[in-house]
Amino acid sequence: MINFKNVKTGEIKTASSLREEGDKIYIRFSLDGKEYGYNKNNIEVIDSDATELPFRVYTYAKDCYRCHKQTEILTYITYVDIPTDDVLFPCDYDRLNKHQNIFAHMQDPSIEYYGINVIGDIEEFDYMLMEKYPDRIKNCYSKTKNKIYPMNACCHCGTGQGWYFVYRDINEIIKNGAKLELYSCNSKMKV
Repeated sequence: MINFKNVKTGEIKTASSLREEGDKIYIRFSLDGKEYGYNKNNIEVIDSDATELPFRVYTYAKDCYRCHKQTEILTYITYVDIPTDDVLFPCDYDRLNKHQNIFAHMQDPSIEYYGINVIGDIEEFDYMLMEKYPDRIKNCYSKTKNKIYPMNACCHCGTGQGWYFVYRDINEIIKNGAKLELYSCNSKMKV
């Protein structure tokens, strides 16, 4: 949950998710609730969690590959050239394409292989996510990477939703120009 302050009224409210688009911030007060748009200058994000993260945490829903029920995924999305730079929406396609993995794309043209990092790419970030959201991010075994690392666990069956699935999903979201919602953010960052 994300706390935010309406600068005009001084009222502090709690949101399920936030996403930025142009000069607006779109807020959902519940996971499946209606989205409300606010002028970006009228919203101040207050992170109520004690641990601050040095990156934005995005969320999206996907079907678990094992139980096929919808679960929520949390991930950072950063650029490979400077892993501390968050990918913001709308995306900088020139930068994403500049660091695209062309060889991987040639072998598997079903996705773009943009130059991004997601959960499973940066060990330090993965452990930060697991520490902050221990009920959501768990150490699970990955056949793709042949190792145990922090990944999203399905809220229904507990199966790890590993790097491969998240990376493919984020590539598809970026390719289609879709928007991702911000799950939580560092109080130092302006949404």
